[in-house]
Amino acid sequence: MKGLFNLVIALSIITPVTVFFGYIIMDEGDQFTAEHYMVTGLSTIPFVFALLVKFLMTGAEKE
Repeated sequence: MKGLFNLVIALSIITPVTVFFGYIIMDEGDQFTAEHYMVTGLSTIPFVFALLVKFLMTGAEKE
């Protein structure tokens, strides 16, 4: 279970970075708009949920 959480956290860290650089490549380096920042910020939500679930499940494996 610990390996699964580490995998989810690693993948959710990659998502905002990919979105950020994807917008730079798609817009050919043009200036960012509010939409760029909003989508990059919203893509961090899976990371927050993964950390929250990991925190809540910390004591679940101990017997």
